[in-house]
Amino acid sequence: MEVCGGGRVYLYLLCTAINANGPNSGCFTCKSRHARCDEKKPVCSNCERLNLQCRASEFIAPSAWCTATELPPGRQRIDHSESAPVEPPTSTWDVFNNGIPGPSTSDSSKTSSAVSQPSVRSVPSPSVQAIAPNTVPLTAEMTYLLRTYQSGVATWMDLFDHSCTYQRLVPRRMLFSELLLHCICAFTSKHLSLLINGEIWAPVAGRYYGKALHMLIELLGSTVPQDDALTATILLSSYEMIAAQGQEHRRHFYGALMLIKTHGICARSVGLDKANFWIYVRHELVVALMTESKLLLSPAEWNVTFQEEEMQEDLLGNQLLWLLARAIDLVYEKDADTGESVATTSERTDLLRAAERWFDGLPASFHGVAYGEATEEGFSKLYFAIPAAANAMMYYHLLHIILYAEPNLPDPDPSQSSQVQYHAAKIASIAISHLPDSVRSFSQQALFYAAKHIHGLAKKTKIWTLLDDVEIRLGFHTRSRVKHLQELVEATL
Repeated sequence: MEVCGGGRVYLYLLCTAINANGPNSGCFTCKSRHARCDEKKPVCSNCERLNLQCRASEFIAPSAWCTATELPPGRQRIDHSESAPVEPPTSTWDVFNNGIPGPSTSDSSKTSSAVSQPSVRSVPSPSVQAIAPNTVPLTAEMTYLLRTYQSGVATWMDLFDHSCTYQRLVPRRMLFSELLLHCICAFTSKHLSLLINGEIWAPVAGRYYGKALHMLIELLGSTVPQDDALTATILLSSYEMIAAQGQEHRRHFYGALMLIKTHGICARSVGLDKANFWIYVRHELVVALMTESKLLLSPAEWNVTFQEEEMQEDLLGNQLLWLLARAIDLVYEKDADTGESVATTSERTDLLRAAERWFDGLPASFHGVAYGEATEEGFSKLYFAIPAAANAMMYYHLLHIILYAEPNLPDPDPSQSSQVQYHAAKIASIAISHLPDSVRSFSQQALFYAAKHIHGLAKKTKIWTLLDDVEIRLGFHTRSRVKHLQELVEATL
């Protein structure tokens, strides 16, 4: 089906809406947020609680794209309406778990050797001479999604990358890779579909995603260079992560991990490989914190090497990610018999000292400047000149909470308890500040642990509201985390 095509689009959307939602589908606002609607009139309970506009559900929504939109001369619209139906796998897990070659468990020494050596693999750029004849054809819809990608989700991916690899290099490579083009369009349209009034993008996202999975299978099964395979897998697994809506995320990064280990990609890699490695790490940290478990790729395998007296905010942010990963692996490693954490006090102390050495060497840009009046809960807004610094400081305070209070230490001493309160309040103070979406998109786990351990119902409620705001503004699922926090409070009453 074409994106634009008059009556066919209206008929498709009508059938999709009726089949998916039935006659009582709730308000449009709840459907856009993927929330259950009680259909209370004139304003449903969800919209009333969150102070949102309660819009009646619409079965038919016009397409933003029409046949009147013309392409530049020499370009042709990609039209799969006449092609045979494609039955792609349902996820990247299926792609890599069903016959795609990867690191074998029986050949662990080879894999370990590949990972233990620093990778200098550099993904080449297309030649300038090949630009004219080999660029992929684009449609008006694609160009809209590409522009939205560069100003939106690509900035999240580049949060700890001042080279802006996903904003600059990936779009350049996309001009020669239909696979990357479909991955970018899938990820971007999926994010748009999760926003308020973004439901129109859901079938668009599914179409690009299915085609991209099919192309990834073809690439992995071919003998041509597979330089874009990891980038495509990162983009598709990011699609899956935001689409999962609170479900198990770990399987979505299986394919990326397989490619990273197969090619020996690590913290010492360069170019696109380096960017992909740190994006993978950031995503896996989120999953490990959600599941309270160790990382699949141990920090000992990262092959990190950091320069003394580093001043770049993005590189300092990556240093902090390594310390946080070590803290997570330490506190969530459990005894096989008792199920209790095996972390010792001395090990926790050593990591805290490493974090303080990191903090002591920070440039002035990492120390946020307080502004405005403090809230009733005692939180003060902070201004950060560089977004990466704001996110790194959230992770810095989260690291302390992890080491001081996880997993639920039975009898922390008073000094530890006061430290936990200090760091939880700092996370909240950063989160109430004016932050770009790139920072807010990675604030969920820090906010969750701050709300879990901070004292006082008013402070907890404030942080719950901040988590709710992440879902409302960005579409990232936070409801299950807020519900878990509320259950923890109820259990203590």
